[in-house]
Amino acid sequence: MRTASSERVSCIVLGVLGLLAGGCARQPPLPPTPPPPPPLTEWPQGLTPPLKITDELTLRIPLGYQRNAIDPGRAAGKAFISQQSDRSEAQFDFFLPGFSGYTPRNYQNENDPAKVEVVYLHAGNPHEADAGAPGEYPPNMLQRALASVLNPQDYRDDYGLRCYRPREPSPRLTCYGRRERGGEDIMLTTLEPPYPQDSFPQLQARYFSRRYGGVRIAWRTHVANLPHWHEIDAQIWKFIDAWQVAAAKAGGAPVP
Repeated sequence: MRTASSERVSCIVLGVLGLLAGGCARQPPLPPTPPPPPPLTEWPQGLTPPLKITDELTLRIPLGYQRNAIDPGRAAGKAFISQQSDRSEAQFDFFLPGFSGYTPRNYQNENDPAKVEVVYLHAGNPHEADAGAPGEYPPNMLQRALASVLNPQDYRDDYGLRCYRPREPSPRLTCYGRRERGGEDIMLTTLEPPYPQDSFPQLQARYFSRRYGGVRIAWRTHVANLPHWHEIDAQIWKFIDAWQVAAAKAGGAPVP
């Protein structure tokens, strides 16, 4: 049996539901979706802010070699060694065969086989070059790898490199060679064919150099560019030498 009290409760509940429904109905419409940005017709020009890599190396990199030049709000990464808070990590890319930079067309293909990516350039520990030291100094890396994962008797010589196969079956090769005459060495990893379908097999280099007070560098590209590894690495250092700010070249304080 419905009572006056229960009828009042029902009326209140219905009234509240009506208010809620009315409130939902009165909500303002969502703002319209903003239009897509206009197509890129010209790559940004100019230079990055000064990037202090080490006390001996400060760079200003042309924006033509910066994929994030179209995202100017992105801050530069900090150096790998966290206590060096005033030091930055640099990245840049270029394209073979002319070592050119980005264009509105080539940036659209992230897996362009002609692209070389310098994944990082940052300060390293100067003692990485000490005999037997941990880190990424190529002679020390090779010594450790030959003692643990590489087969010293199973190798092939290609393009000025000695490429070792691992002790366990794998398509991965570890290659070692002299990257500058009378100077330092390099260590790279690559893959032997056949490559998995729809894959992007990469050649990768990662090493420590004594130059500029001690830096770590890593770069990568498609494995088809292995015959050109020496020109690629040499060009990276040409860029680094050319992009130093003037005061750093002179041994003074970096340009602000």
